[in-house]
Amino acid sequence: MSDDANSPELVNRDGETIRKGRISPALRTAIVLIVTEGLTVADAAIRTGYKPHSLAQALKKPHVKAFRASVKSAHLRSETDAAYAELCKMARFASSEDVRLKAIKVLIDIDQQANAAMPERTHQTIQIIAKNVNLPANLGNNQMSGVIEAQPFQLPSLNPSNSQSVGRDESEEGDDE
Repeated sequence: MSDDANSPELVNRDGETIRKGRISPALRTAIVLIVTEGLTVADAAIRTGYKPHSLAQALKKPHVKAFRASVKSAHLRSETDAAYAELCKMARFASSEDVRLKAIKVLIDIDQQANAAMPERTHQTIQIIAKNVNLPANLGNNQMSGVIEAQPFQLPSLNPSNSQSVGRDESEEGDDE
């Protein structure tokens, strides 16, 4: 996890940018232990070679708080993904029919909420800004102004030839009798 790429812009209460500080590998490990394993600051300090007071002081720094928040966010996302996977397993393979039914209902509710959040048909607006375009004042009969959506691509037919005799063996009856 790179704290430079994932951390949000740090600002103080006045809105001034805070300089990003360095996070040592030991501090990084301590933060991961606190967030993922639920260790106390004192236990994480012992496991990483910090003094408890030093680790507590380091955790108060703004750039460390931002890194800790990003680790927590990533951990919660991974736990959520694991919970969804477990729920899907329960819906299919639980030995109790009641558990399977409840898991299926939860999955259906999640799907309905996701469908409600998505519009039925999504449109994308494209704005084209062109400078110095030389267009005639009057467009011809076959010309239209603006952007025109092309017809969707269709695969050619299975029989690409319009002649039925193409592709037949020469030994077939009725050719040249």
